Amino acid sequence: MKNKLVLAVLVSSSVMASDFVITEEKLTAMSKKSNPSLDEIEATFLSSTVDKKSMEDRFGYEAYSSYTHANTKEKATNSFQPVFNNVNQYKLGVKKYTKYGVVLDLSSSVDQSSGQTLSGADYKDLHTSTHALGIQMDLWKDFMGSVTRANFSNVSDIQKKDQLQADISRSVLTNNVRKLYWAIVANNQKTLITQNLYTAANKQAADARKRKANSISDKAEVARFESLVHQRKGQLLLLEFEKEALYKNLRDLFPELNGKKLVLGEYNLGRSTFELLECTQKIDQMNDVPYNYTKYDEIVSLLRSVQTRQKKVDQKYDDIDLKLNLSLKQVGVSSNSDDNTNYYGDYQESVDDISDNDRSAMSASLLLTIPFGEDRKGTAAVKEAYTDKQFDASISQISSNVKSTHEQISKSVKILSQIIQEQRSNSKQLAIRVKEMKKKYSQARIPEYALIQDEDSLLQSDISVVDTQLQIVNTVLDYTSVFNTLPCAFNRK
Repeated sequence: MKNKLVLAVLVSSSVMASDFVITEEKLTAMSKKSNPSLDEIEATFLSSTVDKKSMEDRFGYEAYSSYTHANTKEKATNSFQPVFNNVNQYKLGVKKYTKYGVVLDLSSSVDQSSGQTLSGADYKDLHTSTHALGIQMDLWKDFMGSVTRANFSNVSDIQKKDQLQADISRSVLTNNVRKLYWAIVANNQKTLITQNLYTAANKQAADARKRKANSISDKAEVARFESLVHQRKGQLLLLEFEKEALYKNLRDLFPELNGKKLVLGEYNLGRSTFELLECTQKIDQMNDVPYNYTKYDEIVSLLRSVQTRQKKVDQKYDDIDLKLNLSLKQVGVSSNSDDNTNYYGDYQESVDDISDNDRSAMSASLLLTIPFGEDRKGTAAVKEAYTDKQFDASISQISSNVKSTHEQISKSVKILSQIIQEQRSNSKQLAIRVKEMKKKYSQARIPEYALIQDEDSLLQSDISVVDTQLQIVNTVLDYTSVFNTLPCAFNRK
């Protein structure tokens, strides 16, 4: 017996441990931690960060190296011309790309050559060392990096914009979770209302059966009240079905809730109603759009900056391209001979020769590219038009959404509040009527269907109050999704 008691306690404890008590505070906190929806938000807005990092990498240092080996069996056209049939080339360098249309290339290379002539001269390990500085500069289309810096600034601003949008999306996610919580609360409130009428219907059916037993009522009256019991039970089952659908949505948002029994925790409707009222009053007092409580104005400002720069880039699409390539070199050669027939050298001598002898060299070249034809001009015009329409549409949509959200919220809440007042007054009067109708029914002064009809009207009125309250909650949450830093207690950020 004792073992069975211990087992029962253990089973009970495990069931309780697997329960999850649903509260607004818990769900709000969970929405801000790692979950599939939040991960999706993060992933959506990471692409611009990748683009910015990739562009920053382009402006870093780039080291490179190369090795080339050549071997040939060709013969010289005259007896005194050497043929280098064994050549090794080594090169090591560093490149630096800048935002100002300039590429710097610093390198050091060594050529090691061996060969001979038809007359018998021998060349072994001759070395040529070269230190070079290369400079590439754009002189027209991207002069001083005008296009490069515009593109980089655009990528940076788009990343900032995406970070702001990610913050907004996180707030929207939290508010959607809170909407789901309040839908569960509303479902519970409607269940309590319906449960009371279900209990009353059972009592009325029992009373009708007693009245029939005493020959005061008939089968029809009993059947009507028993039908009402089934009707109320069906309404309760429908609400239970809706609750399970809401719970499924909750589990979809938070997979860690799978396998746990969900239980609605205690809630304080009075406090929440007060906070909601305080929030709506604060909104109603603001005549102008409170841009200081939203991040959308910053997003619009960033989009306008990107649009302006992108149009300038588009206008240069069919422009000429003029580049300057400048190369400065210091060359050292190692080639010694004791008999003017056999030549030899080594690496260190070629390096020393750079400082001992002035073998500097300079070369410069210009590369001009001129696009022509109507295709590129037409493409530039289309790109510019696309940029204008794309950004104008986004900016207009965001600005309109911010303004309309603020302008309509006060009107909507006022209308909904008036609806609730009328619905509550209706419920109050219906409650009085139902009470009087019950007295009349007990005195056999009215038929049962008249009482049932009034009870149904009261049920629908009470449920309508709950539905309208949920609409007010959702409306305020939609508002705080846009103005997500609104300082009111109901905006739990």
